[in-house]
Amino acid sequence: MMPSRFRSALASSFAATAALTLLVVAPGCDRFKQKTTEDKEIKNLEQKAAELDKLNQQQQQAAGAQEEKLKQAGVNDLKPNAETMQLTDEQKKALEERIKSEKNSSYQALLQEVLNKDKEIKDLNEKVAKLRAVLPKPDMAGPNDSHYGMAVRFLRKKGVPTEEARNLVSRVNLMEKMAPGFEVYHFYANGVYGTWVSQGKAKISPNDLQRQEREKVENERDTAVAQGEKLQEEVSDLATRKKQLESDISGLTDEKTKLQTSVAELTTTSEKQKALLNSLHYVVGDSKKLVEQGVIIVPVFAKDRAGKNWRDDVFEKSLDLRSADTINISAADLGLKRIGKVSVVPGSLVKDEHYKLTISDDKATAVIKLLTKDRFRNEKVVFAVSE
Repeated sequence: MMPSRFRSALASSFAATAALTLLVVAPGCDRFKQKTTEDKEIKNLEQKAAELDKLNQQQQQAAGAQEEKLKQAGVNDLKPNAETMQLTDEQKKALEERIKSEKNSSYQALLQEVLNKDKEIKDLNEKVAKLRAVLPKPDMAGPNDSHYGMAVRFLRKKGVPTEEARNLVSRVNLMEKMAPGFEVYHFYANGVYGTWVSQGKAKISPNDLQRQEREKVENERDTAVAQGEKLQEEVSDLATRKKQLESDISGLTDEKTKLQTSVAELTTTSEKQKALLNSLHYVVGDSKKLVEQGVIIVPVFAKDRAGKNWRDDVFEKSLDLRSADTINISAADLGLKRIGKVSVVPGSLVKDEHYKLTISDDKATAVIKLLTKDRFRNEKVVFAVSE
């Protein structure tokens, strides 16, 4: 483990070597004496805590060396105590017997080194135990613990009101991040609160954790700066591209307007074409005039038929068969006194099969009902009326 971290609000040297922070509050004339007394006590505890952390580090190194020696010697059945990292008496006795019976000097030396390391670990454990006996019992940091929360919790257990505890803790320097297994030491007496952090059972020391956090922040800062510079370049490129895009958009807008106009025209044309294809194109007129105009021929012994002037421009009227199927005829509109007969040309259109003709009782009007619309779709038809 690494040396303990201390923070101190009273002595700047504490901050350079450990995570110890002190707060001194003493009323009246005794303030200086109390401060001096607590300073000495904290200094003594600081030295012991630093020594303890150093011993723990040596203990870990010795345990690691012992484990390595056991592996090299091929001794896999001996597992030191997880807490003390020492071999049991029975394990040591078994190793001693192996050393005596072993003929390979190299193997003997390895086993002897294991025993030597075990003695070193034992001596370190005794020193650690003595130091822990004089130091306050530390808090073990859990996965979600913060130094601030642990400090306030400690003071509350000491009977310090919550607000006062928060006030005391707010005046000390605390570790911003904790690792599970950190040992947090607290000291509180006569209004003085101090705290420091050691590695304990954590896999990383407080110093290394803070270093990693600093490096993380610095790396994030450097990354942010690099990204900022890159983004600035991209902004410049985007500004250039924006101008080009605005020009392109202007051109596309004009093109869009033209296309929309073309589409509207095509739609109108399409609708007109649909209407033409789905309409009956017809003319209603006086039979005599239609004959005179050469639109139809009325033979004596045959059906009325198309004349020489049967042309598209004659059929000015249209009936959209998608929505209508009736044609109304008025004698007055044609300049006739009455409707006596309505001839339908071409003669292939059969009354009461393709259409139905109804003449009013007063002969003033007639109604043609189309019975089979498909027969009349896109057809040219003449309705010739005679008196």
